[in-house]
This record gives sequence, structure tokens and C-alpha cells, in this order.
Amino acid sequence: MPVIVSEKGIKSKIKLGERVAVVENIKYPYFESEKHKKLCDRMNDFYSSVAEKYSFHARNRLPKRIKLSRVTCKLPMVLAMNYTVALCNEDVVSVVLDLVFSQGKNMKMRRFSQLWSVKKCDMLAISDVLKKGSAGKLYSYVLTSAKKNGESGTFGYFDDYPLKLGKSFDIKNCFAVPKGLCFFVNAGILSPVKYGASNFILPFESIKDLIKDDFLPSFDKK
Repeated sequence: MPVIVSEKGIKSKIKLGERVAVVENIKYPYFESEKHKKLCDRMNDFYSSVAEKYSFHARNRLPKRIKLSRVTCKLPMVLAMNYTVALCNEDVVSVVLDLVFSQGKNMKMRRFSQLWSVKKCDMLAISDVLKKGSAGKLYSYVLTSAKKNGESGTFGYFDDYPLKLGKSFDIKNCFAVPKGLCFFVNAGILSPVKYGASNFILPFESIKDLIKDDFLPSFDKK
């Protein structure tokens, strides 16, 4: 798709007195296309709004929290947001946002994802992508993949990761990549936060019976 993706950002250091209390480093995508101007405008409005929301949190709520804290805070607190454009073609634009908050050695990470329909010029709900009743089968595919990862020992999974996966798996937590759909579990659930979100890519070919026909990539339609 003829879309130009560039980066915008919000960076600042918020001081309390002479000390830097909060550092914000927020990055988000900016889309440009003459052919798909309406879609780009909607995506740009959404991502700039998300960025402003987290910037407000960094500039206002965190400093207030620090002032009200009765214990010594480890400063500075750092709030960052990064993004990945996982897929951008004639059918869909798939974006991943990773929010990171750290205070000293303590770090929290949260992943969000969005699927945009080029045809509808709007964000897709998971019900627009997957057929009704797909959750159980998708979970079994993800569990099989997780067990392979767990056996390898390189992913740092906790011993009780199957139980935690069963409690946390959500089909809404997914994004599109060129070869399929990637389902993810947020950082700190299956393995320590330092490993980041746990990703499970399911190829279109293996799950095409669970995906609505109008979402399948044009090259996969028959």
C-alpha cells in the first residue's frame, strides 16, 4: 500500500525542585497517503490522542503521585511508549504499541494492538476478523506453541506457565503479520518482565478456517 510511515514523539523531563522526577519518551507512528487520506487521518488522530493521554499522565499524575508519596520514590520515574507497524498492505494496517513504566529496577510493560481496515477506513474489532466460536481452537494452537517454547528453555517461562496462559489468554490480544496472526500475552505473565510480551504466530494457512473470508489476505483467497 502506498503509505509513508514516519515517527512522531513527545520527550520531556519533569522536575520537582532541582531534581528530575519524571522522564517521558513517547514515540508513535504518523501515516501519510494521498490514496488513503481518510484512513491515515483516522489513524493519526487515534495515535496522537493515545500519545497525549500518556504524556498527560507523565506530566501531571506522576508528579502528583510523587508529591503525595509517604515513602521515598526512586527517581526518576520513566514512562515510554514504542510502536511497531507489523503489517501494512492493501487490506489491513496492523500496529502494536508497547507502554513501559519503570521506577528504579522495577519495570512494568503493557502491549496494545490495533487492526485497521483499509476498505472500511476504520479500526477492526476481533469479531470482524475471527469467526464466532474460534477462541477454544486458537487457545489450543497457542498452548501447543507455548509448550514447545517451554521445553526449549530459552523463553524463561515460569513453571506454571500453562495455568497462567489459560487464565490470561485473550483473542483480542493479536495483530497481523505478513504470514498470519500473532497472539500475545503481556510481559510478566508467562515469564519475567525483562523477556517482554510472549508472542505466538499462527500462520494463515493453519487457521484460515477460523478467519472470516473478507479478512484473509488477497493472496490467500480462493
